[in-house]
Amino acid sequence: MERYEIREIISAFPVFSKLGEAQLEMLIDNSLVNEIPKNAVFYSEEKSGQGMHVLLDGRVKLFKISEDGKEQTIFVFGPGEPFCLCSVFSDGRLPANMQALRPSKVLVISPSHFERMTHEDPTILLSMLKVMSRRLKEAMDMIDSLSLKQVPSRVAAYFLSRQKDGRVEMDISYRELSKIIGVTPEALSRALKKMREDDVIDMEGNAVTLTDLETLESY
Repeated sequence: MERYEIREIISAFPVFSKLGEAQLEMLIDNSLVNEIPKNAVFYSEEKSGQGMHVLLDGRVKLFKISEDGKEQTIFVFGPGEPFCLCSVFSDGRLPANMQALRPSKVLVISPSHFERMTHEDPTILLSMLKVMSRRLKEAMDMIDSLSLKQVPSRVAAYFLSRQKDGRVEMDISYRELSKIIGVTPEALSRALKKMREDDVIDMEGNAVTLTDLETLESY
């Protein structure tokens, strides 16, 4: 990836949008781009990954594996999302695993350089705090959903949290969605079918239209 391409991409990301031209150039000078093949597990609970990571292109997921081999997807990240935040200033050990759902490009900034940048421009830390606060809330919502809610309620909670003007653009597969909400693909399929039959949602391609927000919220 060419230098000008990286600069154009990251300057549009919220976490870097306040940086000046000189700061962007310094950031690029002290970072590297890793290309991750589709389905590759590039960080795990056993493999450390120090530094700040920002997805430039593609899609990656954070997931855990239970003792019986069951996979639980925690987050799915798109372009512009920073991740591995808990390892930026630590020993680099991660509490979960990272896998590319598509061929992906990741910008990696070394801990020492990132620390210098935050001293020069504290707005970067504020941006990180906003991201971490949002993810903490999403994690708490997931715990609540997985422990207390039935399948239709989990699906409704997912759609409502990601809807924009009554639509959800599905940028992940429904199999991946079933892992996120902690149900089998068959159970998810039945729930979606019932929702369509009840005119609560409409599905066309990768788009889900929420046709009855009141009923979804009541779930």
